[in-house]
Order: sequence, then C-alpha cells, then structure tokens
Amino acid sequence: MLITLNPRKTSGEDLPKSVLDAVCAADVVISACSRSPYHSSLKTLAQEAGTRGALNSPPHESGWVDGAMHYDFAELRKPAATLRAILTEGTTARVTAPNGTDVTMSIAGRKAVGWLAGMAQNPCETMAWPGGEVSLPPVEGTTNGRVVVEVAMTDIGGVRTPIEWTVEGGLVRRIEGGKEADLLLRTIEGVENARNIGELGIGINPGARLVDDITEAKKRRGTAHIAMGDSANGYGGETVCDLHLDGLIPEVTIEIDGEPVVLSGKLQF
Repeated sequence: MLITLNPRKTSGEDLPKSVLDAVCAADVVISACSRSPYHSSLKTLAQEAGTRGALNSPPHESGWVDGAMHYDFAELRKPAATLRAILTEGTTARVTAPNGTDVTMSIAGRKAVGWLAGMAQNPCETMAWPGGEVSLPPVEGTTNGRVVVEVAMTDIGGVRTPIEWTVEGGLVRRIEGGKEADLLLRTIEGVENARNIGELGIGINPGARLVDDITEAKKRRGTAHIAMGDSANGYGGETVCDLHLDGLIPEVTIEIDGEPVVLSGKLQF
C-alpha cells in the first residue's frame, strides 16, 4: 500500500489516525516524509503492533542514490553496538567543538537507541535510513552550556549562519544567529516543551555527506546532533512535544565520564 499525505507542519507532529492504523496493520513500513514522524506516536504504535521498518528516510532522490545510503549497513552494526554500550553504561556526556560548542548533560539510566544501523530484521524493530547513528535522551533538566548548530537542522534546512543556543537546566533559554535562527524561533513559538533538550546523537557512517538535509548529515561519522523538543514516544525520555528538531555539530569531541569516544571528529572505539 502506498500512502501520500500533506506535509506535517513540523517534524514530530502526529500522523492522521488512518495512516497510523495502516502502519499498525502492516508487517513492514517505510516512511519517506519531508517532516519526520519518527519522534511521534508512530514509533510506539508500530512497535506495539509488531511492525518493523524505517520510520524516517530521505525525502528526496539524492538521499537514496548517493552518499550514506550506499554504505554497507552491516559494517556499521559492530561500532554501533559498541557505542550503544558505552552510552548506556555512561553517566555524564560532554560535547565540545571548534565552533564554540561546549555542553554537558547527564545520561545516567538512559538506554541508547539507533544501534540497528539501518536494518530492521525482526518484528518490532524500527529504525531510520540511512543507517549510521546511536543516540539517547539526556536526563531532563541536566543539560547546560552552549550549542552551536551548523550545516543543517530539522525543519530549518541548510544552516548558512550558525545558530547558537544557550542552554540552562535542560532548556534552550536563548537562540541567536541569522535568518535560520529567526526561522527556528518562529517554528517553536507557542509549542509546549519545544525548548527541551531531547536528544544527543553521534554519527558513525563514513559515507554520509554534509548536506542541507539533516536526515543524512547527522549520520556523518564524527558529528553530533542535539535535538530540541520531544524525548518520549518510545524513545526513552519523559518530555512529550509536538516537534523534534535535530541540530548538527561537526568535528566534535565527545567525552563520556571523562573518556573520549570521539576526538576531533574521529571515533575512538
């Protein structure tokens, strides 16, 4: 069955009930929406129904025929599983980058996801295409510091002027930059819990390109992405929000409990 629908206003906004019902009745589903439904009720409902598949995929042709989708996802499984264990067993994460990013957060008790690396082989397994990230939701209220988003961001597109977030107590208190920052402010205006820090993700796919589409760019090996908005809906956090917006940070250094897992964009495991 092929279903087409009008784009959602934001990534994370729920799909119509008729679409959700069709997904839950299916064995396998592939979603290629311009606004990602991955962080909506779709994931929880699909898993409860035993559906497997890709709940987020590139919405344009280039993302399917070039770049990260051509890398052997099977080769990503081992580093993904290793990183999953490191994050799940960790308690504190620090992300720094040459662009001025310096942010810390608690990850204690949070289970890393995304380690399926683009392969959903069993019922209830859901993932995103292209394969190439491992992520988890930080503990609510614990993220503090400065995040500088470059290259791409969910629902914003390409980022020409860096977007700077000032984060205190797990919330983005201030957003500064150029026109992309202004667009982000308009996107989150009036959306409950939109300023929550909902995710830390680490890219591990060497075939991923730093393009305007965050769906591929955030899978680039040696990058991080930090999200605003939803951290619940089958993801492991406690904050429910109608949007989930990933912001890319290139060439990062990431320390888990003081030990580097990424150093200047190079994996250390």
